Amino acid sequence: MKTRIFRNKKLIDRDKEINFLLDWFNQLPELILWVYGPKSSGKTTLIEYVVEKELIKDFKLLQNSRYWIKYINLRRTLVSSYESFIESFFEESGIEKKTEELNRIYDLWVFKLEAKTLKAIKERRINLFKKLIEELGKIDKQKIIIIDEIQTLEDIYINGDRELLKEFLNFCVSLTKETHLSHVVILSSNTVFIDRIYNDAKLKKTSEFFKVDHLDKSIVVEWLSGEGFKENDIELIWDYLGGCIPDIQRMMMLKDKYKSIKEYLEHRAFLAYTEMVMMYQQSKFSKEEIEIFENICKEILNNGSFVLSKDRDSKYLEVISKWAEKEILFFDPLTLEVKGNSRIYEKGMEKLEL
Repeated sequence: MKTRIFRNKKLIDRDKEINFLLDWFNQLPELILWVYGPKSSGKTTLIEYVVEKELIKDFKLLQNSRYWIKYINLRRTLVSSYESFIESFFEESGIEKKTEELNRIYDLWVFKLEAKTLKAIKERRINLFKKLIEELGKIDKQKIIIIDEIQTLEDIYINGDRELLKEFLNFCVSLTKETHLSHVVILSSNTVFIDRIYNDAKLKKTSEFFKVDHLDKSIVVEWLSGEGFKENDIELIWDYLGGCIPDIQRMMMLKDKYKSIKEYLEHRAFLAYTEMVMMYQQSKFSKEEIEIFENICKEILNNGSFVLSKDRDSKYLEVISKWAEKEILFFDPLTLEVKGNSRIYEKGMEKLEL
C-alpha cells in the first residue's frame, strides 16, 4: 500500500487507478471516459490528485506543461443556465477573473475572446461547440476536459428546446471518437444517470466506463494497522464502515468523544437507519414500493448484494432509482448489482427489522 499526502491529507493506495488514468491520458483520444462509483469513494480527489501532482507537478512550470486541462467541478461552479455554462469555458479578453487559491490552476485554462465574439455566442449567433473546437485546435498540447457531476446539466436548455447536456455529449463524441482532438473525462456518482448513458447505443459505443470503488479490506487492514489500531477494532471498523475513506477518517477524528469505538460505530449506524426512516416518511412510497425496497435490503444483508436480473419486475428499477438518487443505495449499471452506497447503510438496514 502506497500512501501519498495530498492537500494535507493521506491519499490511501489508489496506485491502480492513478496508473490507469495516466496511461489513458498518454493515448490518442478515442473514447469518452466515464468515471463512476459510490458516493465518497474518492473520484474527485483522485482526478484532482492526478491533475495537480502527476500532470502539472509544478505550478511555476505550468505554461511549459505538455498538457492543456479544463476541469469544471459542477459542485463548485454555479452552472444554472446556458450562459453560465459558456462562462465556464470563455472569458472576455482583458478582464482578469478573481479565483480562490484552490481553483487557481484550473481557471488558467479558459479561452479569452473579444467581447463581441462572446456576446455572439451567448446570443446563439455563433455555435458554442464549433467555437470550442476551433479554439482547441489552436492549442499544441495534449488536451484534457474534465467535468465532475455532469448530471446537473440535465435540466438546462438552449433556446428553450435543445438540451444542453445532449448537445455537450455530442460535442464530447466529436472531440474523442471523431477528431481525436481532446480527452474527455466525466465523473458522476449518480449511477441511475450513468445507466441511461450506458444503455444509449451511440454513447455506449463511444465510451469507456471506469469504476472507482471503496477500498478493499486488505488495504483497510494495512492502513489501520499502521495507525495503531488493534486487530479486533479493525474487524469492527470494517464491519461498520467497510472501505469508505471519509467514514474511516471521520471515525479517527471523533472516536475519542465516545466511550468506545463500538459506541461511535453504533451511533453512525443509527444515523443511517434514521435517514432511511425519513425517506419512508417524506417520499410517499406505496406499499408495493416499500416491500420492494425491503426485499432488496434483505438480499443485500443475506447475499452481500442484490442483482437486478431480467426476471425482476420493472418496478424494481424505479425503486432502486429513488434510493440511489438519495445516495442510500448504490447501483452498478455494468454489473446490475445493488449495495448500500457505503457499508454504514447496510448496518442501518439491519435496524429496519426486516
